[in-house]
Amino acid sequence: MEVTIIRTPKGYIGLVGSERGLRAATHFSPSPEACLAEAEAEVGRPLTPTDRFRAWEGPIGRYAAGEPVDFDLDGGLDPEVGTDFERRVWARLRLIPWGRVISYRELAAALGRPKAVRAVGRAVGRNPWAILVPCHRVVGADGRLVGYGGGLELKAELLELEGHRVERRRLKLLCCRPGG
Repeated sequence: MEVTIIRTPKGYIGLVGSERGLRAATHFSPSPEACLAEAEAEVGRPLTPTDRFRAWEGPIGRYAAGEPVDFDLDGGLDPEVGTDFERRVWARLRLIPWGRVISYRELAAALGRPKAVRAVGRAVGRNPWAILVPCHRVVGADGRLVGYGGGLELKAELLELEGHRVERRRLKLLCCRPGG
């Protein structure tokens, strides 16, 4: 397995690849070394640095600078990652547009499983493609920021980057951007 480390205005992101496609993406890291360590921890093995995913540098950099970006992942994700249910949840996450949010309850309903809120939450939490598959856009029914692998402060930063207002003390969405 290999990793491409990309520098952005917010830090470094590692894109981990297998022979089948993109296996994982790290959260923003403060250094290339920290990014590599996070990527290796994500997949549980040493990785070989490459430039395989260097084409992602532009879109990820624009996203980190606060520009709306819809990541085109069709055919690029490793299809063997996750269970069938997790892959359904992750596919639905990809439909949440930049600058929008959805609650775990709404996500479960959109999947035709309105009573499976906890299972949906677990699947969202197992999303290995930080930022690219936007699990940070899922919030509690009351607007509270809950459950983000990169930490709730990073979730708040990403939502603010997309135009939302977040009350930092309570980590709650105050208002959404117009149409969000």
